Amino acid sequence: MTHYALHLVLGDVAAGVLGEAMTTGMLVPASVLCFRDIYCLGPLATLGTADGPASRAAYWARLLPDTPPARAEFEEEEARYAQAAEAARRGSVVAWGGAHSSSRLWLQRLCAMLPPQEADLHLVHAVDPATASAGRRTPSQFEAGELAGLLARAHPLDREEIARLAGEWQHNRAVPSGVRRWSRGRITHHGDDYYDALLLSQCDDQWQAASQAIGEAQWECDEFLGDVFFAWRLRCLANSGRLLLRSPDRSLAEALVRLPAAGGAPGTQH
Repeated sequence: MTHYALHLVLGDVAAGVLGEAMTTGMLVPASVLCFRDIYCLGPLATLGTADGPASRAAYWARLLPDTPPARAEFEEEEARYAQAAEAARRGSVVAWGGAHSSSRLWLQRLCAMLPPQEADLHLVHAVDPATASAGRRTPSQFEAGELAGLLARAHPLDREEIARLAGEWQHNRAVPSGVRRWSRGRITHHGDDYYDALLLSQCDDQWQAASQAIGEAQWECDEFLGDVFFAWRLRCLANSGRLLLRSPDRSLAEALVRLPAAGGAPGTQH
């Protein structure tokens, strides 16, 4: 079995499953490098430049105005790519990928950071072939005891494949879009409002908890966008009058939402 000097994974939940597998002896212990930025959302064009961290921080501050992330968090993310590239020059590195847009874009960017002739990068495709497309498509959806079987099927990416994925990153980062999807084996690009219809479909003319509408939309979504995105879009819909929002403290914690009555006045209610 290949000994991997470093495991690369996207997301804290996936990193936790991987860590559990190592601490319980299901996988050989090794260093784990966890990446956190979600590339299915927001502008990507400046990534890899000096303006990248500030651009990503500004985007996430729009979605999280009460607790905006610091630029330093995205500078740390950039440092992780440099660390992964250096590790791949010195030994075998494995990336745990999945079948969704953030994972594919993350893998593409990893490849763009690697010199193909020097990199020793292996890929675990963490997808359950026994399920439909809506089934398990990311390492975080597997149990710790299942990871050894996935790792046994890891395959090295040759220089042609690394170069191809790096080229796909350069293409995708240059396309202006707010939402990205993994559809039929490729990344598709859409506006911020792409999933608004899905969010509205969770609502009717009766007041319900905003968290319920957000949770149901997140569950039915064909991507892993997270509740922060749907909370932001819910606020956008309320501000435009397509939803009514009632909140005692202007937060979504205790907020209620419903569709406006036919012919009713638009706006947000507090």
